[in-house]
Amino acid sequence: MSNDEDKSARLRAMRNVAHRMDASGGAGGSELQALLDRQKRAQAAQATKSDFYQQGGPASKKLRTAPEGQRQEGRPEPIILGNPAAPAATAAEEDDEDAAIRAMLPGGFGGVKPGAVRAAAERERVLATQGKGSARAMEGPARPPQPSANDDDATAQMSGPQRPLASKGGKDEPEDDEDEEEEEEDLGEDDDDFLPIANEVAMEGHKKVVSAMDLEHTGSRLITGSHDYGVKIYDFNGMKRDMRPFREIVPNDGYPVHALSWSPSGDQFLVVTGYPQPKIYDRDGRELGEFNKGDMYIRDLKNTKGHCSPCTSGQWHPIDKTSVLTAGADGSMRMWDMNYLGHVRGAQKSVIKPLLAKPGRVQVTSCCYSPDGGMVAGGVTDGSIQLFPASGPGSYRSASVGLVLPPSAQCHSDNHWNYASRPQQTIKGAHPPGDSVTSVAFARDGNILLSRCADGTLKVWDVRKPQRPLKTFEDLETTHEETKVGFSPNDSFFFTGVDAPRSCSDKGDGALVIFSKEKLEMVRKVGTPGNCVTVMWHHRLNQVFLGCGDHKSGATRVLYDDKRSTRGLLVCVGRKIRPKSNADFVSINMDNLSHTPHALPMFKEPMPGQAPNHGKVRPRKDPIATKIPQIPTPGVGGALGGTGGTLLTQLIMKDNGMIGDKNWRLQDPREAILRHAKDAEENPWRTQNAYAKTQPVPIWHESDDEEEED
Repeated sequence: MSNDEDKSARLRAMRNVAHRMDASGGAGGSELQALLDRQKRAQAAQATKSDFYQQGGPASKKLRTAPEGQRQEGRPEPIILGNPAAPAATAAEEDDEDAAIRAMLPGGFGGVKPGAVRAAAERERVLATQGKGSARAMEGPARPPQPSANDDDATAQMSGPQRPLASKGGKDEPEDDEDEEEEEEDLGEDDDDFLPIANEVAMEGHKKVVSAMDLEHTGSRLITGSHDYGVKIYDFNGMKRDMRPFREIVPNDGYPVHALSWSPSGDQFLVVTGYPQPKIYDRDGRELGEFNKGDMYIRDLKNTKGHCSPCTSGQWHPIDKTSVLTAGADGSMRMWDMNYLGHVRGAQKSVIKPLLAKPGRVQVTSCCYSPDGGMVAGGVTDGSIQLFPASGPGSYRSASVGLVLPPSAQCHSDNHWNYASRPQQTIKGAHPPGDSVTSVAFARDGNILLSRCADGTLKVWDVRKPQRPLKTFEDLETTHEETKVGFSPNDSFFFTGVDAPRSCSDKGDGALVIFSKEKLEMVRKVGTPGNCVTVMWHHRLNQVFLGCGDHKSGATRVLYDDKRSTRGLLVCVGRKIRPKSNADFVSINMDNLSHTPHALPMFKEPMPGQAPNHGKVRPRKDPIATKIPQIPTPGVGGALGGTGGTLLTQLIMKDNGMIGDKNWRLQDPREAILRHAKDAEENPWRTQNAYAKTQPVPIWHESDDEEEED
């Protein structure tokens, strides 16, 4: 088909389209305009390809030409769409054809659409960028101008940032890294830059050592527990400078507090004491419930609905507010569901049984969650540290048991909880068997694990390579099974508490020891009065809380910095206590007061106008009279015998000869017996009837004087 025939066919197609549009009322103008645009682009592309092959392409990539009538080597056979011998239509002719077509279409058809002028200008710009030597259109932005050969400053035409200036010698000057390293060393030497220890405040009140504490995630409320069986709740937003708690509770009288933990939402907290049933309290210290107690006569721990021995540790899930973890001396760790607290069937969700090297009973003395809550770690008294997944069907199996004994069903127990007995990771021989692992803690990445033992060691483990510890720190004496270990908020340091040497706690030899996680060495030691048992470094407040004390007293000490610490204790330190004033008045009705002058000494009060302890003040001020020993009370029987009172008890005792002249203790017992000898001879009726015939004849002893004379 010739070029003219092709154009005629296209024109006929356009006319047919125009007729159809007239018949439909002029709709579809946009489709026809798009058809015209595609036709124009196809013609321009065909012209470009023809010019490219006619001129041979770029000079650097010209193909070898073959003789006329033969196929050129390396080039495929061209597909001829039109007459290659006919010259390409010029742009003017194409515009005339488009104008003729639009003239045959209905009025208003083919007008310039929004953006058509902009699209045409863009096409013209693209076509203008192609060079005379090459007909290929270049897309994208224009290339930057190439530097000339005679240009000395070649870097002026280079794109991107400039290179650093060269030194006079022609070499680049080295960066001044030595000064920066010296500054970093100076910062590292100053421990105050990372540890807020500029100020210290003591919150006293416990009668024994503070063994557990926890701070809410917002840093507004602090709970502390002690071996005096009590828990104190502090509210920093309402506390004054006197540092008094707003509530004190005793979860289980007679059982020391081992662990405290806030929920992630801060509305509840867990209290773990030496009693087998941990308790849950609300934010204000009101008891919400307690977990179930297991049956101590069941041997298999997975079949008990709770701990059957004293609890040792516990922690709330760091993310899930409905999950709680506890450990006990029965050798198990248990997870509880707070949604079923107080339910008839119990709140136990899972039972974790450590893997034993040999048959027997062990104790789980510490437990913790990983920061993401995906792993659970427990320290066992056989010297191992075992890691379990917090959930998952692959690790936990149902604890339901059905026992059917022939010929009929004898026993059936349906346990709604599950259990796990195969740890995912076990660190065998982490500590000596028999010693308690007082605390375990995960780093933020979950790969580094710390373990604190009662043998005075702290070990750093990589759970990916648990064959040997990364570092072992010794001579960290502790005698408490609640000694904590933890990481700093930036996860660059870890710390633990150290007890004072035995029988020397009053000298203040306890300390807080801080280690570098990167260098694995001790960087700071802060002394504390008494033993340092529990430690916590809050991430929001940047304040360090220490639980200290001994068997005589306990206190919570807070280390903070005015510049680096925020809120928390700083809120209440500046609040003054309201001083008492002479203008304070309380209305007292004197008519309602009653006086009892003859009351017992322990209840006796001074009469109006009489000083208290009247008659005893003057002798007490005399330095000589106060040193004179008390004069013994005259009379037999002490104060009771010397009193001349008329008590009924004294009268009865006097009549019976127990006190006074008839007191048998003042008489000779021989004379008291012979006093009845004469009466017995004169009136022998007492013994005559019974011994008249059987009485022996008395034979008196003869003197030996006659024999001596002979």
